[in-house]
Amino acid sequence: MQGIVICGLCLTQARDCWWQKIPVRSRTIYEWVETLLQYGDPIPADTVSANVLVRILRAAVAEGASFPALLAAISVDEARLRNPFSRYPSQLALRTFATLERQFSDPAITLRIGEKASPQNFSDRGYASRMSVNLGAAIDANVRIQIVQQNIFQIIFEATAKPPTLRWVVHPDKAHVHAPFIEFSAATYARLARQILGEPLLLRRVDFQHAARFEPTRYEQAFGCPVHFSMPETRMELTARQLFRPSPHANPELLNAASGRYRQPAKWLAQGQQNSVCGYLYLSNEINKSPPTLDRMASSFGMTERSLRRKLVEEGHPFRELLDTVRQDLCALYLLEDKRSLGQIALLLGYSDLSAFTRAYKRWHGIAPSKA
Repeated sequence: MQGIVICGLCLTQARDCWWQKIPVRSRTIYEWVETLLQYGDPIPADTVSANVLVRILRAAVAEGASFPALLAAISVDEARLRNPFSRYPSQLALRTFATLERQFSDPAITLRIGEKASPQNFSDRGYASRMSVNLGAAIDANVRIQIVQQNIFQIIFEATAKPPTLRWVVHPDKAHVHAPFIEFSAATYARLARQILGEPLLLRRVDFQHAARFEPTRYEQAFGCPVHFSMPETRMELTARQLFRPSPHANPELLNAASGRYRQPAKWLAQGQQNSVCGYLYLSNEINKSPPTLDRMASSFGMTERSLRRKLVEEGHPFRELLDTVRQDLCALYLLEDKRSLGQIALLLGYSDLSAFTRAYKRWHGIAPSKA
């Protein structure tokens, strides 16, 4: 199936097959996807986003790997990787898992990485979904956005099935080839569920279409349930009473605010201001990871700094104004979240210290953030 891309962001043209079926509670989370579907350009399928690749590498570093060594081993340019909408072929994603298995001398690293590859803040795509009304809504939201993250295999969530089921759809001829990626994906959903529930996940069973790649008991330890291999399909059976129990993390106001901040960039896209949209989303993703500079962003987009500066000015969103907009939007979310210190928020917004953040906040609102 042909994809849709904006700044390398791959989606599907078949939006009527799924968009209208999203429950209202989840549709508001990713309403900006509809705009991308409508105004994007096609790219080849069978790719994974840089966003997913970064999460994998970041989790590997948390396990003790060297980030520069990993980049060298898989032959990925760091500048391009900083663009959250860069796309990579499935072969590179699988090469990444193979590299990790060699470096850790452990094929089960896929499950460990899946356990650690968790969004940490509003710069990470998918973080807001944990504020959904219950685990079922959070899973639904993540499944819906998986088409943005990768189109190598499909994930289907059957919330009303008995028992509720997650299914990974992959061609039988590719089941073993894609096994590391699928294991990683299954582990991320198990991890998401444990985070939402705040208690052990009561999975009924996990079936894998591929054969066991290491000792089966290690799979059972990771998922906490019976795990079967060489089955007709890959599936995870959940427990309904956990799926629909009200989540302790539910925050409708914050969820709506996190979704609503994409409305303005969506309007820019509809007006043909693609560089401004790419810039806004790039800065949102990168602002807490490295100094937010125009030359770094241009390098990530494969453009010269001069060219990108000119395009942003022509679209009415010079770099400094765009950066200010991103910071204000994210700042509002962190203050509404009310779980982080002002010093932590300053770092997440790309400020070197609290005083720099305080000066900016006074410029925006006329008062110090401590009095907001």
